[in-house]
Amino acid sequence: MSPAPLDPRFSDLPPPSDAEHAHSARVIAHLVHAIADQEGWISFADYMNAALYAPGLGYYAGGAQKFGAAGDFVTAPELTPLFGRTLAVQLAQVLAQVPDGEILEIGPGSGRLAADVLTALAEQNSLPSRYLLLEVSPDLRERQREYLAAQVDDLMPRVQWIDVLPERWQGAVVANEVLDAVPAHLVARRDRQWFERGVTVDAGAHLAFADPKNVAM
Repeated sequence: MSPAPLDPRFSDLPPPSDAEHAHSARVIAHLVHAIADQEGWISFADYMNAALYAPGLGYYAGGAQKFGAAGDFVTAPELTPLFGRTLAVQLAQVLAQVPDGEILEIGPGSGRLAADVLTALAEQNSLPSRYLLLEVSPDLRERQREYLAAQVDDLMPRVQWIDVLPERWQGAVVANEVLDAVPAHLVARRDRQWFERGVTVDAGAHLAFADPKNVAM
């Protein structure tokens, strides 16, 4: 199975390499297999989760560089430590009001923001009891661990990686440019009925939207 034809609006992008074409084919094969296992339809949330996080295949789990000048995009923490240091001013105010307060960062990217925040809070003598990083990609976890160990090795005992939101927790939440990486359910309304939008394989052997499942709302 091959990908759908490239949208003409993106024709000025550099062509994918042979390795990237091969990786894309593996991702599509994985999605087609998942769709077949679910009788020809998966929710958009399941599709998005696989496309982003399937082990060794998903965008954030496939091993390629994502952040910074050598990656696909740049976020504010990658440009300057001032972003993290400015955020640390507000975080210090929160932690001063919360005994044994923690910081929970959701989707910590390269680990740069965590390093900048921890460095600034250490200078202010305002460190959290724990700095939690909610990261579901094993590949990104290792990159974050390496970066933080190189930048704030003495503060690593306060750093902890988690898979899901904790049941009990107090402190401040940091989530920088993360919502676009959270799998979302889509719904559509037709003829006064709501349908959950999902993904199937069409007659041309391409991935396509499909709305076969009625949902009560």
